Amino acid sequence: MVQELIDRGVKHLAVPVGDTAKGRALTRILALKTSPGWNVHGREVREWRFEGLTEKDGAPLLYGPHVAGQPLGEVLDLPLRSALPFLSRLAQALSLLAERRIPWFALQTDSVIFADTDGVLFLPPEVMREIRDLNSFAQSRDTFESINHPDLKGEALASFSIAALLYRISTGRFPFTGPDAEEIHEQARKLEIDAPAGIVPELDPELSALVMAGLGRSRRGAVPLAEWSDRLNAWQKRELFRVLPPGEKEKALREAESRQQASGKGFRRRMFWEKNWKIIGIVAIAVAVVAAGAGSILKNMLAPRITRGYTPQKVVETFYGSMNSLDHQAMQSCVIGRAGQGEINEVTMLYVTSRVTQGYQGKSTIISAADWDRRGRPKLESPSSLYGVTGLAVMQEQGEPAPVFKAQYDKWNPSQPSDTGSAAAQTAPKSEGHRVTDRVWLKQDKGDWVIYRIERLQQDPLPPPELAPAPAP
Repeated sequence: MVQELIDRGVKHLAVPVGDTAKGRALTRILALKTSPGWNVHGREVREWRFEGLTEKDGAPLLYGPHVAGQPLGEVLDLPLRSALPFLSRLAQALSLLAERRIPWFALQTDSVIFADTDGVLFLPPEVMREIRDLNSFAQSRDTFESINHPDLKGEALASFSIAALLYRISTGRFPFTGPDAEEIHEQARKLEIDAPAGIVPELDPELSALVMAGLGRSRRGAVPLAEWSDRLNAWQKRELFRVLPPGEKEKALREAESRQQASGKGFRRRMFWEKNWKIIGIVAIAVAVVAAGAGSILKNMLAPRITRGYTPQKVVETFYGSMNSLDHQAMQSCVIGRAGQGEINEVTMLYVTSRVTQGYQGKSTIISAADWDRRGRPKLESPSSLYGVTGLAVMQEQGEPAPVFKAQYDKWNPSQPSDTGSAAAQTAPKSEGHRVTDRVWLKQDKGDWVIYRIERLQQDPLPPPELAPAPAP
């Protein structure tokens, strides 16, 4: 995006404004022309501003003082060892700007220039944001969306961006990417991604772990810029790739691919439930009102939790076990805040769907995974599908007053419908399973133990359940 412009023998740094920048858009950009960027060199910070607007091949260009250097976008394609000094400079420059009370801003890979003189130039953030808004998603996906978190600000956002950049450099891919900004944002919030060392098994585990912490995929808090600066400097002085025994790399890559497929399926399923939750919620409320009346609903809301008097372990067992009976009310009694909300929404939707199907067809097509397991796992007949958990094991990791448990179980879901109409798709399994490990945190609320946080630790696919032969025509 950034380019060199020579006008009357003088070099300038120029940025295309965009072919769609006309009228009011150009007026807004010109109004921001004097908004500053910053040229950081050592402990010195100087303001940098665009100087004017010109045209090249019919396209408008903003230009300012020339700075010879390499854009951040190009650094992403360097080998890890070669890229580390640039990221170290970036972390140090951002720390200095914060120290000088310069407001935080989101990074773009096309608005950061690593000067040949060891400085770092940040093009004016307000101007670059205005230009970005004129561009298509395809133009801003890799330069902005894939390295920024929609909900973070300040140092936490800067740390996230550095982690996303280091993930891209060390693995060759961004941690979050998708067909539109909304999906990337949801991935940044919820997608269970593989650690860099899972994708590149030879990679240093410490580097991989710090990247995951910076992306919010760790039990520790955000990584401060000072720590990024220290570690980036230290990593330049040591070997960051290990030699693995024969066969270990191939095994690790197979396991990583399996985890990524399972994570992707789980994420798409969760997105489906959440996108349709409002509609299903309205239906569920309507069903509840018709069945029980508004007075009954109020009574239920004011009634004690059904988990009153339960031990922390029994609360955890009840939360997961209630999936088999589609008892979303029992699950809701086990949690507080947003904990387990995706699973509760999922169960609520299946409950309503099951009741509607039962009303039309006389029976539900959703089979309790626990009942199926108790009956010796018979072959499933189409169009039946499984839902629930089997093999639940709840192990205490930390006792009261702040209990923590690890829950291991096999989770069974109706499979996602195929986009094809092939014969293979018609005979594909209607259910899919995953072996899941969660960590669960509890606290007391109004005298009851409740789950306030659930962290997915692992999710591996299981062989699909057997299908009964289709009846002869």
